Amino acid sequence: MNCKNFLFFFILSIFIISCESEDTAQVDEDGIITGLQTKTFSHDNVNRNYLIYIPDSYDSEIDYPLMFLFHGFGGIASEFINTADMRDLAESKNFIVVYPQGLDLAGTGSHWNCSNPSADNKSDVDDIGFIENLIDQLLIDYPVIDNKRIYAAGYSNGGFMSYYLGCNSKKFAAIGSVAGTMLDDSYQSCNANFPTAMINIHGTDDFDVPYDGNIYYPSIPDVVDWWKNFNNTPNEDLLTNQDGSIEQYIYYNDAGDRYVEHIKIIGGGHYWDDKLNYNGTNTSGLIWGFVSNYNIDGIID
Repeated sequence: MNCKNFLFFFILSIFIISCESEDTAQVDEDGIITGLQTKTFSHDNVNRNYLIYIPDSYDSEIDYPLMFLFHGFGGIASEFINTADMRDLAESKNFIVVYPQGLDLAGTGSHWNCSNPSADNKSDVDDIGFIENLIDQLLIDYPVIDNKRIYAAGYSNGGFMSYYLGCNSKKFAAIGSVAGTMLDDSYQSCNANFPTAMINIHGTDDFDVPYDGNIYYPSIPDVVDWWKNFNNTPNEDLLTNQDGSIEQYIYYNDAGDRYVEHIKIIGGGHYWDDKLNYNGTNTSGLIWGFVSNYNIDGIID
């Protein structure tokens, strides 16, 4: 091998090693790549990126729920995964996690369009089409996915997106929002499946998406009331942590079935914080602990 060829293959090997070390993937005995991968999916002739985590404990003999987690405005999926990290939960509870990447918006950062075409959207990107088509592809790539147990949750603009998907896609069994709310399009004309379970986590001192609402956004109590009324869960239980800094509101129907939950963080700001400790459970744990009780037909027996 001459020096030029040696140099070429040496550089190529370094490139391959560096690419492989970017993620934490490995191949299991069934040929499925487990761990964290960065993948690309083409939608509307645009390559869209996403992270996917397949548990190292992957077993082709069991069904896996699918959890989508959406970053906030200007966010990066590869950073958001460290803020809202469900990988350990995915290992212990046997589910697959996807962190999609929003497209850049004229140099101001990434975004999610979480409204039907209107002034509420930041661009004309078809984000709901991207997610629905990505789900269809994932069901082909991973036949173990349970298509009745697909969930969405997000932070800020990603929380808006989870509400939009809950209202306008028929693929999601339950949704969650952290520091997000519903845009007018969803709030005024939501067309969700009945029932659709919803968990909302929000701080009372959130100045970006105010807890009490403003001229742009409905208040969080109004949003919770919308889902409470939609799911026919008029009954309420209130629980708190030891120092009263976090209030948990649970809404359920006359049969005792809960479909709506609100975690009110007294003095909390605009963040998804997995350092949050509510009676031993962090934000990611609260989200998964809630949504995993449901499939597309309602509460899992």
